[in-house]
Amino acid sequence: MWLTPELQEHLVYWNNPLESGVVFGSILVLMVAVKYMSLISVLANLGLALVTSTVAFRIYKSVLQAVKKTEDAGHPFKKYLDVDTTLASDKVLELTDKLVISVNGLLKKLKTIFLVEDFVESLKFAVAMYLMTYVGRMINGMTILILIWVTIFSAPRIYRDNKAKIDEAIAPIKVKVDELMSKIKGAKKEA
Repeated sequence: MWLTPELQEHLVYWNNPLESGVVFGSILVLMVAVKYMSLISVLANLGLALVTSTVAFRIYKSVLQAVKKTEDAGHPFKKYLDVDTTLASDKVLELTDKLVISVNGLLKKLKTIFLVEDFVESLKFAVAMYLMTYVGRMINGMTILILIWVTIFSAPRIYRDNKAKIDEAIAPIKVKVDELMSKIKGAKKEA
């Protein structure tokens, strides 16, 4: 039930295209649906579609068993009903602890930014937020989430397949960014 790092890598590198396609496609369809309809409508329609299809399948299997008089009696979803879906307390506590640590770190960072503890950090944040106003005028948040989702499932595989070419193209940019960062750090130390 938990996405282990191995499973995440397995999915984003498309080691099994069927599994990756199901995960990628279902979440993408859900996000596109939420972009055009309310979340409540999407969840209600999804629930209705799932229960309708499972009830229809159950009726189909019952009729098939009655007509053929097969020995294959029983619930068609028996193997799924036997799966333990309870959340492990230790896993929930572990995730909660990680979430609390992350939120506390974020709050501390926001405090230093908004209360101008570090002028350069506050200035960088202001510039980033100013640029985000332009991004916000062009596209909405759901579109950004869809683009991020597509990137998560396409960038690792594209990079792995074209690693040499991409590294060669990015090398000059990386050198320039490193030079700029060293200049900024030098100016920060002088101030």
